Amino acid sequence: MKNALILHGTCDKDEYFDLSYPSLSNSHWFPWLQKQFLCHDILCQTPEMPKAYHPNYSDWKETFERVYNKDVKIIIGHSAGAGFMLKWLQNNPDVKLEKLILVAPWLDPDKEYGNFLDFQMNKAALNNIKKVVLFYSSDDEKEIINSVDQILSFYKNIKVQSFEDKGHFVYSTIGSTFSELWKVIVQ
Repeated sequence: MKNALILHGTCDKDEYFDLSYPSLSNSHWFPWLQKQFLCHDILCQTPEMPKAYHPNYSDWKETFERVYNKDVKIIIGHSAGAGFMLKWLQNNPDVKLEKLILVAPWLDPDKEYGNFLDFQMNKAALNNIKKVVLFYSSDDEKEIINSVDQILSFYKNIKVQSFEDKGHFVYSTIGSTFSELWKVIVQ
């Protein structure tokens, strides 16, 4: 059976501990996308990454590797979740995926979280992935646009889905559904 994973990004500490907000794995369009997978008989998990307000690569790696297995064929990473996936794949270049989708990828260009996303890109890291698609919106924050530029300048074969009005692809800019993403997944 084919499986999928969705990885969320970071948030500030106030949001993380505010009980009026859903957990990150249950916010934005993630529940909708997970339901799309389940309705198409694809097991999908959205793990809750630890301390998203101050992420640590070792902790995220440990959590991710508890849910990742060879049946996972599709991974979607949003923001820091996309940056984490790129770093993890640098150290695991033999991983085979059908699709890797990076949504508003963030590489922490200002090193806000120390070495969380500190890594050197390696072209071989994406060699065993059949299709890599990057979603970004030109009205996102400067750090995201810088991260997108860095990724696309290194990995020339990534397919790009660009927008002008989706911001950071969060609830406030696109709501709780993301049909453009689902269309790419089922292609």
